[in-house]
Amino acid sequence: MDEIMLDDDDELSDAILKDELETQQGIEYYNALPVVFDDFIEVPELSDGVIHLVCTAKVPGNPEKKYVPSYEFAVCKGSEKIGEINLRIGYTDGLYFGGQIGYGIDEQHRGNGYAGRACRLVLPVAKAHGMEKLLITNDHNNDASRRVCEKLGARFVRTARMARWHVMYKEGRRFSNIFELSVD
Repeated sequence: MDEIMLDDDDELSDAILKDELETQQGIEYYNALPVVFDDFIEVPELSDGVIHLVCTAKVPGNPEKKYVPSYEFAVCKGSEKIGEINLRIGYTDGLYFGGQIGYGIDEQHRGNGYAGRACRLVLPVAKAHGMEKLLITNDHNNDASRRVCEKLGARFVRTARMARWHVMYKEGRRFSNIFELSVD
């Protein structure tokens, strides 16, 4: 039997095709998950005794741009704003790379677990919209954000090559860690 030798170009092509297939399968899986959005809900008090979230905006979706509705929150400790978190309601091709949850804690308050606490606090809002799973993504070099996801118990799905059509690709991101957080 003749042995078939693959050169580096064939192996690279195979790796790219496998990555594209896994990405497409992931997008299709998450886009098929349930979500209910008739309107924004009245946001309950979101506090864990250490931090609380204040809803600062309810942003309507923009179907033309394939943007889903979202909630924006200030992350507060006492009367001080220490960061932000937003929750996107729905699933789209773009959110596979960008996630349903985005957060940022001000530099002087990092390292205290506030991002993870804020992520837990938005779960009832997602649940009210029938969502069962949320994606949290981060740049593959962002170790701090990766640790937040790991401490949350989010399941690491994969590191995906960023789609060239995505706005984050245009901003310079090439790979995205994708984590799945169960709403229950």
